[in-house]
Amino acid sequence: MSKLGNLRRITPFIFFFAALAIPAPAFAHARLLRSLPASGARVASISVLRLWFSERPVVRLTSLTLHDQNGASFSLSTPQAAIDDQTQILVSTVVALPAGHYTVDWRTMASDGHPSHGQFSFTVLGEPQVSTRAEVQPTPVASGTPGSTAIGKVPATDENASASPANSLARAVSFAGILLVIGVVVFNLLVLARSDRLGSELVWHMEARAATVGIGAGILVIAAAFARVFLESRMMGGMPGMESMGMTTMLLHTMWGFGMQLQIVAAFLAVIAFSIAIPRVRFAWSIASFAALGLAFAPALAGHAAASARFPAGMILTDFLHVVGAASWLGNLACVMLIGVPIIVRGGSEDRWQRVSALVNTFSPIALASATVVVLSGVTAAAVHLDKLSALWSTTYGRVLLLKVAVVLVTLSIGAYNFRRVQPQLVREAGAARLRRSAAVELTTAALVVVITGFLTGVAP
Repeated sequence: MSKLGNLRRITPFIFFFAALAIPAPAFAHARLLRSLPASGARVASISVLRLWFSERPVVRLTSLTLHDQNGASFSLSTPQAAIDDQTQILVSTVVALPAGHYTVDWRTMASDGHPSHGQFSFTVLGEPQVSTRAEVQPTPVASGTPGSTAIGKVPATDENASASPANSLARAVSFAGILLVIGVVVFNLLVLARSDRLGSELVWHMEARAATVGIGAGILVIAAAFARVFLESRMMGGMPGMESMGMTTMLLHTMWGFGMQLQIVAAFLAVIAFSIAIPRVRFAWSIASFAALGLAFAPALAGHAAASARFPAGMILTDFLHVVGAASWLGNLACVMLIGVPIIVRGGSEDRWQRVSALVNTFSPIALASATVVVLSGVTAAAVHLDKLSALWSTTYGRVLLLKVAVVLVTLSIGAYNFRRVQPQLVREAGAARLRRSAAVELTTAALVVVITGFLTGVAP
């Protein structure tokens, strides 16, 4: 059975196990961690409302409404981010609030493009003898605890939208295309350019085939980006108070939108570069390299890294290295096994197995260094996103992350097996056949990692 047939046969199991890893509750991003006044607080007076979120909210897409127990609305100032804390939103009351019970409805979007909303209530006593200082201290509130009024709790419609199969699949396809585009560039610049024993004719055939694959991957990235924009816009349209949000608003006024714009432009540039690389136009691969760098940054700008409450610039760089490392390892491996090895074998030369060995030997140190980057950057990101070790098994994000780590370890183990046991046998036909089988398994587990990643980015850290 062909590699494609094996992948098709295992695809249903990939989605099955990925779905098992994601329980139904709590997929919303930018959760409300605490507020001032706290939910259920009784205060003498209040002139400023403060809300602290788990991720940096987009101020332009944040709104609050205030009404009393009779449904009467009270005007609030335009939301602003605190100067010293970008996760804090504050608004002022326009008029002094009379005694009574009040409810705040809030809605926002995190920098990673995921919307959330909720509400909390407090009581104004209007009695001077009550100490404001004692009553309005900001205290953490967990949703579902006594005295809280759905703080940070997001309705199931939002949960299903932000981590729905359609959204997760679109992200997975986007990641796969990005890894393959970057992998094609790395294959050309770091593998083919250093494989002296292959011969110029074989190298030219591999470059042309790799460019063709890059064109297809670039088109896939563009299509996935537009699908994500559409799904995001639909998700925003179904959220109370944000029905008027369209694609233009999403793209122009959020970091997520900038990431999507970068992805589309960089992928389009990559398609052009690969197209002119086939007839061997000068500077084509340099343009493709520039486009690949843009694509490597795009997931960070449209994901958890840009919305991180801690070290956002460092997290964007870490995510960039993670993408480059994964592409240089797995995307590059796909090019070696699906482009390089078949072209050498079909060439029929007497030294074809030696050439296969030379190609793989050139690829191996790149893969080893790239896998190291993937592990180190992944550990760094997990340490920042997760406040404590127990979050690995006590939160949805942690459990999905553990599943991803487990599959990555399997992929690393297969790669180590190829390096230690299979690679020394490549000078013979039997060794090359053995490599194709083990590499097919490695690529299949890599595809599973991509699918899990698609789900992981829909889950709040």
